Amino acid sequence: IGTVMNLCASPRKNSLMDQNAAPSFNKGRRDDWKHEVNKSQSNVNLRFSYGDRFIPKRFNADQINYNLKYLDTNKEKDILMTDQMLVCSYWRQNSFVQAINETFGVRNSRLLQFSNLQGHLSDLSRRTSQDSDWPCMPRPRPMAYPNTTHEMPELCSLIDHNLMDWSINGHMAVSFGQDVIIWHNQGETTMVFSVKRPRSLKYSPNGRYLAMGCTDSQHPVLELWKLQTVREFLVADGKYFQKSVGSICAIEWSRDSEKIVCGTGSGLLVVLQMPALRTLHKLRKHNDKITCIRYSPNGQYLATADVQGHIYIFHSRLYKVLIRLRSKSSSIIFDWHPWSSVELAISEKSPPSIYIFNVPRREIVAFYQRADKKILINSINFSKITGELLVNVYRYDDQGCLSCEILVLSSFNRVVDIMGYKEGGMVFMMWSPDGTKIATAGLDESLSIWNFLHGNKAPDSKSKNLVQEAERRSSLELYRLFK
Repeated sequence: IGTVMNLCASPRKNSLMDQNAAPSFNKGRRDDWKHEVNKSQSNVNLRFSYGDRFIPKRFNADQINYNLKYLDTNKEKDILMTDQMLVCSYWRQNSFVQAINETFGVRNSRLLQFSNLQGHLSDLSRRTSQDSDWPCMPRPRPMAYPNTTHEMPELCSLIDHNLMDWSINGHMAVSFGQDVIIWHNQGETTMVFSVKRPRSLKYSPNGRYLAMGCTDSQHPVLELWKLQTVREFLVADGKYFQKSVGSICAIEWSRDSEKIVCGTGSGLLVVLQMPALRTLHKLRKHNDKITCIRYSPNGQYLATADVQGHIYIFHSRLYKVLIRLRSKSSSIIFDWHPWSSVELAISEKSPPSIYIFNVPRREIVAFYQRADKKILINSINFSKITGELLVNVYRYDDQGCLSCEILVLSSFNRVVDIMGYKEGGMVFMMWSPDGTKIATAGLDESLSIWNFLHGNKAPDSKSKNLVQEAERRSSLELYRLFK
């Protein structure tokens, strides 16, 4: 039947703690993650080559663990209350120090510890997973910048991630609850279609169809638009639903573009077969409006969420419930990790919390929790190329002005980049299909396209395969669900 778990039940929560003395945030790192000072026992077995300039003969390797000068005890920082200084420190730590260490063969970023240049430092998989809460190959420095900006009145106040999508053909479809606007950047073409009460839309992965949930004669309808040319769409087919199911609030395609999953206002999930839109399954697990539907990257799992904070994880072929998660927060957003396909990042809007949930192990492997409501989480999304986690947050500055920005995390203790404007904040909208660009909405009623990662800077497939192979060999992945 599945497992019922409570996301808010933290293993580190102490009910007897004085609430006035409680910290503003709480973190739970992976069990296999350790601070560098805890690894000092391995230093005794290191071999040092003594020289006349760098390492004197009076140096004793056994005493290095007791010399505080060489210990690096970095204090955990609150990643959601960070500023530009933390990003600068990350840049120096991960670019300058890493370059020096790789050039001279320095191990563990400590002085007087050398290794062979052809040693384990060349193992990319070990180095990237040493201090991270999820598989990640972060960019060496912040490189995101806005490339295009357009005026879009009332865009930021009407953000609904189920009413916007980006096709592999370059089309961007956005709706504000009335009409549907389709914009093509390369051809600089903008098309406006009159649609009666659209509630959701989604492009097929192959870019041939646009599925849209709307209303016709008070009946919810799923319309299937077929792309004819860059400027032409043809309503190829449609399917009526009963009035009792409510509107079609969320749509998700399978990776092969052969199935469509529709989430309704009553909580009913309907799986349709392409191209005739034949009903394959009806899943009645949710009792409230569906807000999010996501297939895992490998197509093995199907995760759904409703407005009451319930998450169901189904087997994508058998459509059986594997796990049921519940939260006290009604605003839940999640996203699958693009490589492992078994880890689900789940965020709660208020109080802000982020969890990394491992599906085969059925446990939370890492989490971040705040005790106050000074910050609100709007959305979280993984980068399909680098594995970085983009967290869109709302917060008020010292002057009481609203600030919206996107924090790019490589772990719960590393902020790679902060995307935003000093004059006004911005809200995350969607990724481009290739994962190199981001569409954002500004508080100044603007639509911006950001270059998140240059095409020539993307990690090669060989490096990504090393990370994936390391995850498959990890002892943490022993308990996998059989296909």
